[in-house]
Amino acid sequence: MTWPLRALGSLLAPPQCVLCDEPGMPGPVDLCHACLADLPRAAPEGSFLADAFELVCCPWSFDFPVDALVRTLKFRGERAHARILGTLLARERWRDAAPLPHRVVPVPLHPARLRQRGFNQAAQLARFAARELALPLDQRALYRPHATREQTALGSVERAANVRHAFAAIRPLQGARVALVDDVVTTGSTVRAAAAALRAAGACAIELWVVARVPLRRVSSLGTGGVRHE
Repeated sequence: MTWPLRALGSLLAPPQCVLCDEPGMPGPVDLCHACLADLPRAAPEGSFLADAFELVCCPWSFDFPVDALVRTLKFRGERAHARILGTLLARERWRDAAPLPHRVVPVPLHPARLRQRGFNQAAQLARFAARELALPLDQRALYRPHATREQTALGSVERAANVRHAFAAIRPLQGARVALVDDVVTTGSTVRAAAAALRAAGACAIELWVVARVPLRRVSSLGTGGVRHE
């Protein structure tokens, strides 16, 4: 949609914040300035995933209301939240001076899980992030040939083993700079495995764009059902 049509849409249906129902900001982010400012920022936690990615863009902590927005997208199919979070994620990445990647690649679901859910939340986020930065979206770079166990009930070591060979690249990516997109990261096992498949296909630089990180204080709940996401 071009900006004149967006502006006309805002006049006909004024934006409303999805969190507080107050008037929202114009454009694709249905939040007000106050709620946007109150989103919980991810704490700087050293070199998390620095060994696997050239750049990590993870703006928020998986706490309320970010966790509610992600869960409503993922488990209730509220795709407007993908527009909000994907657009904001792209704007956070834009603030970094590093050159943008060549393409945006979502972490794929196994076909059985995709049929069950009906959509891939990472692909939805990636679509809006790519649109915001005018980058190509490549949903066919990776696929997930092996169905893995649900990560929720697994500890850190089990998570890594569960997804170690879960991903494969569909075609060569020689020399490509790639942004890998996912919704939430806990231990990083899934995104590490996806990055390894991209690197094996020839990608020369891989960034991670992820909406939120589960705080370290909650990672200790792994195996108890305390963190529900893939």
